[in-house]
Amino acid sequence: MNRSNDDPRNDGEGVRVLFVGPCAEEADRVRELLEASRTMAFFVTHAEHLSEGLAREPESDVLMLRVEDADAPRLAALTQARLTAPLLPIVVFSDLDDETTALRSLQSGARGFVLASELTTRNLVTTLGAALESHRMILQLNSAREKARHLATHDQLTGLANRALFHDRLSQTLASATRSRQRLAVLFVDLDGFKTINDTLGHAVGDGLLRSISRRISACLRETDTAARLGGDEFGILLTDLTNELDAATVARKLLAELAEPIHFRSQFTAIRCSIGIATFPRDTQSADELLKKADTAMYHAKEGGGSRFEFYTEDMNAALQRRLALEERLRTALDDRDFVIHYQPQFDLTRGRIIGAEALLRWQHPELGLVSPAHFLPIAEESGLIVEIGDWILRTACEQNAAWNREGFRALRISVNVSSQQFLEPDFADIVRRALDQSGLPPVSLELEITESSLLRDVNVTVDTLRTLKDLGVRLAIDDFGTGYSALAYLKRLPIDVLKIDQSFVRTVTTDPADATIVESIVQLASGLNLTTIAEGVETLEQLLLLGSFGCKRMQGYLFGKPVPADVFRGWLDDPPFRWMPTQEEEEKPEDSELPPRA
Repeated sequence: MNRSNDDPRNDGEGVRVLFVGPCAEEADRVRELLEASRTMAFFVTHAEHLSEGLAREPESDVLMLRVEDADAPRLAALTQARLTAPLLPIVVFSDLDDETTALRSLQSGARGFVLASELTTRNLVTTLGAALESHRMILQLNSAREKARHLATHDQLTGLANRALFHDRLSQTLASATRSRQRLAVLFVDLDGFKTINDTLGHAVGDGLLRSISRRISACLRETDTAARLGGDEFGILLTDLTNELDAATVARKLLAELAEPIHFRSQFTAIRCSIGIATFPRDTQSADELLKKADTAMYHAKEGGGSRFEFYTEDMNAALQRRLALEERLRTALDDRDFVIHYQPQFDLTRGRIIGAEALLRWQHPELGLVSPAHFLPIAEESGLIVEIGDWILRTACEQNAAWNREGFRALRISVNVSSQQFLEPDFADIVRRALDQSGLPPVSLELEITESSLLRDVNVTVDTLRTLKDLGVRLAIDDFGTGYSALAYLKRLPIDVLKIDQSFVRTVTTDPADATIVESIVQLASGLNLTTIAEGVETLEQLLLLGSFGCKRMQGYLFGKPVPADVFRGWLDDPPFRWMPTQEEEEKPEDSELPPRA
C-alpha cells in the first residue's frame, strides 16, 4: 500500500515500522490500522526476512516480529532479531494467546506483545508507543551509565585514563604477563617547570597545554599501550609485550623529542620539557603498586639530574629518594628551629671602586648534614610550597640586617632579595614588602627586589600592576637572570624596573665565546638605551671584569669580589673589602646615585 505524494504524513516525521513475517496480508492489515491513528503517523514496510527488511529500510524505528507456533518454545526468531538489530525495539506479533508466550517474549528482550486476534488501532498505537518510549528510556539510562563509567575511569580534562583505570589495567596486564612470561614497562612522566607556566600564564593556558601534551603522548604509543593522567602534570604510560627492556627507552626518547617541540598556543610558542622514570617487569618488581612507585622514584632521579631526560630504576635510587623525603620533612621545621641563615655576597661598583650593595642568599644549617647547598633544598621548597613562607622570612631578615648597617653609617648600602615566582604571585606580596620595611625601619630605596624573567610571563597587565605597586613603595626592581627567559624583552619598555642582572651563564664564557660576548654587550647597550642599570653576575676573573667594563657594565658581583659570607664577615668587608679597584679619573668624576644618601 503506497502513500500519495500529497499525504501530509509524507514529511518523514512519522514512526517507521518494519513488519517481518511471511504474510503480506498481515502487514497490510497492520498498516491499515496504523494509518487510522489520529495521534501519530506510521509508515509500515513489510519483509519476509529481517535481513531483507533492514536492507530495504535501514533506518526503521521499531520492529514488529511475527512469531509462529514453531518458534514459541525457544523464541528463535526473537533471539535472532535481537542479535541482528540490537538497537531496534521489538514488538512481538503472535497468534499464541497465552501468558507464557507473552512473558517469555518480554523476558527475551521484546518491548511489547500484540495478539493477532486483538488487532485494533488503539492497541497497536499504545503498544508501539510504549515500546518506543521504553526503548528510549533504556538507551538514555545506558548512555548515562556509560557516561558515568567513563567519568569514573577517565580524566575529564585530557580524556586519558585516570589513576584508578591505569592501576586496574596495570594489575590485569601484570597477571597476564606473569602467565605468558611477557615483559612490560611503566613510564612515569612529569613535566619540568609546568607549575611556573600555570602560575605565570594562568590555569586556562595550562589546561590547554595539558590537552595538547596528552595528544602528543598518545601519538607516540601503540593501540595496546595505555596512557593516563595521574594528576596535575604527571602522566603514566603502560607499555606491554616488550621484546626487551630497551624498547621502553626507545619510547622514552620519542616522548622527549615529541614534547620538546614548541607548542603553538594563544599566538605564542611554549616549549615543554619533561622527566621520565622507567620501571620494568619482571626485573624490578611483580607488584603493580611497586612498579608505579619505582617508576616515580626513577623520574625524580631524572629530574634531579637536570630534567629533559629518562632514567631506569635502580636500587640505589630508592636510598636517594629516602634521603630526599627526609630532607623535605626536616625542611618543614627548619624555620621554627631557626636552622636558616642569610649569607651576603658583595655587589661592586667599578666607578666608585667600592662595595655598593649585597645580595641576600639563603643557607640551611642542617643539624646533621651541616651547611646544605640551596641547589639541594630550594627545589624541594618550591615543589612543597614552603618557598613562600621561607621567602617572607628572608625578606624580613635582610631588611633588618641592612637597617642595622644603615644605623652604623652605611646608608648608601642597598640589599638585594630574590623573589620566587610563587611569592610574586601572592595577592598580598606588596603588603608583605611594606610591613618588612616598616618593621625594620629600612628606607625603601635601600631595598632591591630581584624577580626572574619567568615570573613576569603571566598576563603582562597584571605583572605591570604588581610591579607599579612595588615601585610606589619606593623600592628598586631588578630582573634576575636576564636573557634566559622567554618574552620579557618584548615587554621590557612597559615594565617599571631599574636593573637588569646579566645571567652568569653568559658571563662565565664572555671572554671565550664571541656569541656570549655579543649577547652581553647587547644587553648592556639595551639597558643603557632604556636608562637601566646592569649588574653582571658570576664575575670570577680580572679578564671578565675588564671586558665587561669595556662594554659599559660597571656593577658586578661574583667570587672575584667575594663569596657569600655571614653578616659579621660582610660587615668587616665594608671597612676593608677583599677586592680593590682604582677607578680612573673620568670614573671618579661621575656623580653617585642621587637617591642614596652618602655614608655619614
